[in-house]
Amino acid sequence: MSRKTCIYGTPLSDVEGLAPEKTVLLMIDMEKAFVEPKAALHIMGAKYTVPACEAALDDARELGIKVIWIKRVYKQDGSDIETPRYRMLKQHGVTGVLAPDSTGVNSIEEPDGLTRLDSETVIVKPRWSAFFKTHLDDMLQELGAENVVLAGTTTPNCVRSTCYDSIAYNYRTLVLSRCTSSQTDAIQRANLEDMRRAGAEII
Repeated sequence: MSRKTCIYGTPLSDVEGLAPEKTVLLMIDMEKAFVEPKAALHIMGAKYTVPACEAALDDARELGIKVIWIKRVYKQDGSDIETPRYRMLKQHGVTGVLAPDSTGVNSIEEPDGLTRLDSETVIVKPRWSAFFKTHLDDMLQELGAENVVLAGTTTPNCVRSTCYDSIAYNYRTLVLSRCTSSQTDAIQRANLEDMRRAGAEII
């Protein structure tokens, strides 16, 4: 096992019954607006997970596991932002967060150190779950996927919501704990345990 693979824990190749051709890795909301420390929507632990996420991506690609990037994109005027988040951003005078074609600290760009290949699919979700009002389930069915591996941010919101929907759609659902992040360690631990109790495999 290489040192790089060890970064995110048990290698995907060592997970029992995880056939690469039937597995999809979802990289959720790893965008500068959530990851960078000075971003408006910064998640405290997200920056520290970038090396682990990159290592997981490298392994998935080497194994032939399909990678799908799940992104949050808002209209330039913010009219489609959830009401509580919109009020918070407006209160602080922040505009253009996660806008299409945005650049900089509040953008939809991947953070430094995380590489998305041009050949990899991107799905834009309007709310927390990657399944909500998207064609993700249809795509997984077309790929013949039986296993869904989750990485990204934030653990209590977008990762957890996607996890529960994945289980509801009867996919074997695995969460790479070192590739996920929360605002505090306590929140991280509690949500990982809740997902485990719901049927997810915490790797």
